[in-house]
Amino acid sequence: MTTTIQILMGVVFFIGAFILSQIIVGRRLRTTGARILKELSEQKALDITSAVNLAYAKANYLPKGLRDLRPRSLNDLIQGDIVGKTPEGKFYLKKQPDELKF
Repeated sequence: MTTTIQILMGVVFFIGAFILSQIIVGRRLRTTGARILKELSEQKALDITSAVNLAYAKANYLPKGLRDLRPRSLNDLIQGDIVGKTPEGKFYLKKQPDELKF
């Protein structure tokens, strides 16, 4: 094999690995978001008066083990206007559970 073909194969491999890693992280974020929504609906946090505290709302800066995507996913749900946050730092669902797809 010539050097040019080896370099091209290496570049294609690295691009494929990058795309695959982004797909995996996206899938993990989606499943983590679904778990958060399910937890909020199980705790009946359906409006501002029934909002609940979530232990993982703040990011842990000294993680142990695998990366915890719950704070990032929760932030994405807040920005997507699916989950609301009270001034006290509690969380609730802005949409009814039957409107959401888990």
